Amino acid sequence: MNRFAFIARRLLFAVPLLLVIVFLVFMLLQITPGDPARAVAGLRASEADLRAVRHQLGLDDSVFVRFLRYVNDLLHGNLGYSFKSSEPVSAMIGERFPITAWLLVSGILLSLAISIPAGILSARRERGFADTITRSTEMVGLAMPSFWVGIVLVLTVALPTGALPAGGFGEGFGGHLRSIVLPALTLAISVAPLQIRSLRASVLAVRGRDYVTMARTLGISERRVTGRFVLRNAAGPSVSLLALNIGFLLFDAVIIESTFALPGLGQGIVLAAKQRDIPAIQGYTLLFAVIVVLVYLAADIVNAALDPRMKVES
Repeated sequence: MNRFAFIARRLLFAVPLLLVIVFLVFMLLQITPGDPARAVAGLRASEADLRAVRHQLGLDDSVFVRFLRYVNDLLHGNLGYSFKSSEPVSAMIGERFPITAWLLVSGILLSLAISIPAGILSARRERGFADTITRSTEMVGLAMPSFWVGIVLVLTVALPTGALPAGGFGEGFGGHLRSIVLPALTLAISVAPLQIRSLRASVLAVRGRDYVTMARTLGISERRVTGRFVLRNAAGPSVSLLALNIGFLLFDAVIIESTFALPGLGQGIVLAAKQRDIPAIQGYTLLFAVIVVLVYLAADIVNAALDPRMKVES
């Protein structure tokens, strides 16, 4: 089947996968120790109060009925209500999601701005000075944990110069932009070494292909050969690697948000875990899982678009 059929099959495969994720997230409430009714009513609630709360939450229904109700609520955009604040979980996520989106998008863009030139330069000058420096730097980058990188940036950039804030998300677009620079750079430094290594290996593999040699023989400039033939065909593995690392990036975002006091999804799920706020944990977990699935799906679509020769055996 052609690449369009491949994309359609991936879209269809995502549906049952999302249903499995929804079921596992729903079971989180069922297997968590403790009584959800007690968490809502309080430690001093009487048995009558607990029975009333269980009935209100639907906990006296069967697991199957509760699962169907949970799916129906999700289809209507209802993620439940926080045990602690009684606030809709969807509203809590809506307040925090833009901050995490700022961090992830800016961090990924910065990592691409670092890794693409470095990977191409390293591959074009294999075993040369630039290649040696790039490979040594990427090894150092892989060895540095993100929280340590964040602290170093705060101590060496934010505090001495005052040019960028050491924490918080600022006010207005300008404040947001200034506040996200150091967290995004921290995220980029964490992920760029893997992208550089992957892109370098892919470029080296593609540069020796016959069609690249033919393009050079025809007198096409090296810049056009690199952009049109080498980079496009070498980008597939790097796109897949970036997609595979999205779970790592989300975990890294939790650490970076804590380091820079960003009130995003990472701090939200940490706070919900401390408070044993199960509906909030379910909402954050479901969102993270859906993001991972959608990123994997997007990576497959991008790879299919980059490689027009893509054929999939039926």
